[in-house]
Amino acid sequence: MSFENLTAVRSDSVLGLATAFLRDKAAGKIDLTVGVYRDDQGRTPVMNAVAEAERAIIAAQTTKSYLPPIGPPGYRARIRRLVLGDLDDGLGDRTGVLQTTGGCGALRIGAELFARAQPGKPVYLSDPTWGNHDGLMSGAGLRIRTYPYFDVSAHALRLDEMLDCLKNAPEHSLIVLQSSCHNPTGADPAPDAWAAILDTVERCGHLPFFDVAYQGLGTGLREDVLPVHMAAGRLGEFLVAVSCSKNFGLYRERCGALLMVTPDGSRKGVVESQVKDIARGMYSMAPSHGALIVDRVLSDSKLRSAWRRELAGMSKRLAGLRTGLARAMDERRPDLDFSWIARHKGLFLLPGIEPAAVDRLREENHIYMIRDGRINIAGLNKSNLATFADALAPLL
Repeated sequence: MSFENLTAVRSDSVLGLATAFLRDKAAGKIDLTVGVYRDDQGRTPVMNAVAEAERAIIAAQTTKSYLPPIGPPGYRARIRRLVLGDLDDGLGDRTGVLQTTGGCGALRIGAELFARAQPGKPVYLSDPTWGNHDGLMSGAGLRIRTYPYFDVSAHALRLDEMLDCLKNAPEHSLIVLQSSCHNPTGADPAPDAWAAILDTVERCGHLPFFDVAYQGLGTGLREDVLPVHMAAGRLGEFLVAVSCSKNFGLYRERCGALLMVTPDGSRKGVVESQVKDIARGMYSMAPSHGALIVDRVLSDSKLRSAWRRELAGMSKRLAGLRTGLARAMDERRPDLDFSWIARHKGLFLLPGIEPAAVDRLREENHIYMIRDGRINIAGLNKSNLATFADALAPLL
């Protein structure tokens, strides 16, 4: 038998928790696991601008024939503009774009590209990092190393240690940097910290790879790509993985892009040929539906304005939940400082509780969290925030 030597792979812990949550019959159960946005009713809604764009696309559609393997030209141009902003006017001619199967696909193809360009060089991930980063990078054959990022007990960045690590990394290493709403911590470097990080990256000849998964869910569409813009002003080349899952709500459409900023137009052509070849050998081409939706939203001024309003409302809700949770925790544990909860950004926070405490919350309070303690704050709402604070406070 061909498969007799295989053994079962342990199922993804996050997806396993989601399944357990669905089976739980408790009326007051709380799901803080999977990293999707939820509204105050616990739904992950289809954005109105997205729904309107989708209806128009379907109504006008006359064929299901293939689109260019690199992705629809309009989508690629508008994603590049969304990330680079006004810098696109100067960088567009040297920035390649490949449509990918979500942000994960962009990360994997970027890793494969780096492995071809710098064989044997390692990739550095933050400690802690999003759970899938390791598999995406190691799957491309890259050796995984980590740089210090977050002090869980102090709820603060380990910037000096991070810089020391990057200074001592082998020249031309790949450095994965999350541009905003850091997963799993929610803690982002301040502008002066980003300047120090990019200065170190530049002096050591490393290649930064920005993971832009939450643009617009932190402080704003432009603010959330600040490190990308800073890199554009000082570095000749870098990579950007883009996801449309969170800010367009296109989770199941698997819509993303890989941006490759190169020193000049001739290099752009080379790297685009390389990533097309990589994608061709993996899955040929990405699905078009999500890309066409994004293209239509961003190309129509009415839809674009509506989308920006909806996205701003989502970001405002997340910030409000953070402020509300910080206040609730202050009331229950005045001996501790919870200002960091409101100060951090996006979907995630890492309160620093042990796996045994996470298990206790699930078993006794029907509160579901990943065992490293990461919380998707969007799972909270007006009806359950106080309940969660009551359960969490004694564990800190």
